[in-house]
Amino acid sequence: MPPKAKYTKSEITDTAFNMVRENGLSTLTARSLAKALGTSTGPIFTVFDTVSEIQDAVIEKAKLLYNSYLKSGLTQPIPFKGVGMKYIQFAKDEPEFYKLLFMTGDGTEQITNFLPAYEDNTSEVLDLIESSYKIDKEKAKSLYNHLSVYAYGYAALFAQGIHIFTMEDIDKMMSELFKALIRSYL
Repeated sequence: MPPKAKYTKSEITDTAFNMVRENGLSTLTARSLAKALGTSTGPIFTVFDTVSEIQDAVIEKAKLLYNSYLKSGLTQPIPFKGVGMKYIQFAKDEPEFYKLLFMTGDGTEQITNFLPAYEDNTSEVLDLIESSYKIDKEKAKSLYNHLSVYAYGYAALFAQGIHIFTMEDIDKMMSELFKALIRSYL
């Protein structure tokens, strides 16, 4: 009979999640997690087989948090703008999770567009753009790509701790860019 787990999967994941939130994924090791839990590494590995599994659980939880920001953006008076602003707000509020989700990789991936990764709401946002501005799907994708790259720049600044713009500044600049771009699509 296997030993009874001292901690639940949820307890371990929550502790790992908070560690990554504060200090980044690179600090999440079996020893550092055991120390945060106040135990040895043994109880961790009665629930998880590898540290990689724990990291995957943290990433999934970070994605859920990110998606809650985007869903909140979709409830804004201008949903498309709301999504962009919440994307940036996520980076400001959760810089380590932003870096984990959007600033990792080895650079070998072939990128063909820049619709935000991990976004379950992409098709909903594209539909909103098409219907709100009476443009076709290709123009909606192009508009979304343009604004996503712009939003990524602001978000990356926040994630790196560079706070040279307020959210009000960003709101104004994103609106100005959107107005200039939408004219070219109409």
